[in-house]
Amino acid sequence: MRDLRLAKTANRSVVGIMNEFTYLAEAYHGDAPVPDLPGLAMRLATTPCGPLYSEHVSPDRELDALLRSIAPPAS
Repeated sequence: MRDLRLAKTANRSVVGIMNEFTYLAEAYHGDAPVPDLPGLAMRLATTPCGPLYSEHVSPDRELDALLRSIAPPAS
């Protein structure tokens, strides 16, 4: 178990991105009675995000780059 802390942010970029992800999740979810959460997460991960434009553009590409940077070299 981990401790979890929530706090306010004054960063408007964070608030804007969270609002956009909420809007997109609702649009992608549609009228399905039970959402496919892993599928929804995978689709949202491809969403371009302003703070990532200088490097990898979307969260999925950013995560891939991070994992490649810390992965041990293949033998």
